Amino acid sequence: MERAGTLLVVDDDADNRDLLSRRLEHEGWSTRQAESGEQALEVVRAGGVDLVLLDLMMPGMGGLDVLKVLRRTRSAAELPVIMVTASSDSEDVVEALGQGANDYVTKPIDFPVVVARIDAALRTRREASTPAPATLAEVGIGTVLGDRYRLESRIGSGNHGAVYRARHVELDRAVAVKVLRTGAPGSGDALHRFRREGIAACRVRHPHAVAVLDFAVAGGVAYLVMELLEGHSLDVELAPATPLGVQRSVTIAVPVCEALAEAHRAGIVHRDVKPANIFLHRMGDVTVPKVLDFGIARILGGAAPRHALTLDGWIVGTPAYMAPERFESGACDGKADVYGLGVTLFQMLSGRLPFEAVDGEPMALARKHLGELPPPLRALNPEVPLSLEEAVMRALAKQPPKRPSAAELAILLAASAPAASG
Repeated sequence: MERAGTLLVVDDDADNRDLLSRRLEHEGWSTRQAESGEQALEVVRAGGVDLVLLDLMMPGMGGLDVLKVLRRTRSAAELPVIMVTASSDSEDVVEALGQGANDYVTKPIDFPVVVARIDAALRTRREASTPAPATLAEVGIGTVLGDRYRLESRIGSGNHGAVYRARHVELDRAVAVKVLRTGAPGSGDALHRFRREGIAACRVRHPHAVAVLDFAVAGGVAYLVMELLEGHSLDVELAPATPLGVQRSVTIAVPVCEALAEAHRAGIVHRDVKPANIFLHRMGDVTVPKVLDFGIARILGGAAPRHALTLDGWIVGTPAYMAPERFESGACDGKADVYGLGVTLFQMLSGRLPFEAVDGEPMALARKHLGELPPPLRALNPEVPLSLEEAVMRALAKQPPKRPSAAELAILLAASAPAASG
C-alpha cells in the first residue's frame, strides 16, 4: 500500500527512531529522521515534510520547544504535529495541545493507533488547505494559492493583474506570483487570455526572458509563478526624459533582441514590447535585461481564440509602441515586436518617443504610426552613430518586410556600437 506524504520522525533514541520509520514505510509513507530538536527544524526548513512525529522528552531542545518554533511559521493545518510521549503526566499533554500539537500518542506505541491518527491528521490537513479565492478582490497578503504559494507583499500591478512577492511554503523559496485581474468573477475571456500567457511563457527558455516556474487556473483565480527579480524596469530610467547614452542603450537592447528571437523561433509574438516590460535585473554588480509579460502573446500556429483578445474595447497592447499593422488589421508576427523595440530604442537614445499625441489618445497615435516618419534620431542626439540611427530607423519601417528580424537587429546593434555589446 502506498500513501501520499512524507513523515518526519524525531527521537533521540536511534532504535526507536529506526523501528518506527521502518513500520511507517511498510505502511506506504516516505520518512525522514532527526535525532534532535535542532536537526528537526533544519529538516522542516528544507521542505517536503507533511507531518511530524515529535518526541516530547529529548535532551537539549525538547519537543515542546520545537513545537513552539514550528508554530511561529506553520499552522496546525499546514504542518500537523503528533507528539510522542512516555510521560503519564496529563499536564505535558495539555501543554503540547495548547501549543498547537494536533494529537498525541503514548509509549509503548500502539502502532495501529499511530497509523489512524496520522491518517486523520493528514486528512484534516488536506481538507483545511486554503482554497483559491473566487475573485481577485479576495486575494491579498497572506493568501496561500494552490496550497503552495503564500503572498508576502505586493510589488507591482498592470492591466492584466497584480504581482506579489511570495514564498513556496514547502521549499521556502522566494518567487514572484502574478495574479490575474479578471475584472469580473469567472471572466472567461480573461482566464482564456491568462491561460495563453502561461502556455506562451513556459515555452520561452532564454537567460534574458523571465523564467516561468508554474501556472494554474483554480477556483476561479489564475496565477503565474515566476523567478523573483531584483532591480527595476526600464521605464524607471526613462522617466526623466533624457537619453540613456549609446553604450547603455545597446547593452540593454541586444539581449532583448536575443530573447525575442528565441520566442519567435518558438512561434510566440510578445505584442507588447515596451520599457515597462524590460526589467533590469541586478545580479551582484551585473545588470541582466529580462523580457517580462507574455500576457498578450499570440501563439502562432495554435488554435484560434474563441474571442478577440481586446482590452477595454481597444486593441491589446500599448499604442505608443504598437506597429502600424496592429492598428489596421490587428494581425502581426515577430516584426511587430521589432517595431516595439525600435520605438523603445528611439526613446532610450533621444529621451522622447518618435510619435506623441495629446494625452496619448489612441487614434491620434495610430495616425502618426501609420502615416508619419519619425524625426531624425541624430538631430535629437548627435552622439548616436550613423549606423545605429540606420538600425533604429529600419526597425521603425512602416512595412513589416522592410524591418529586420529580432536576430538581425541584434547583429546590427552590436556592429553599430561594438564597445557596448562586447
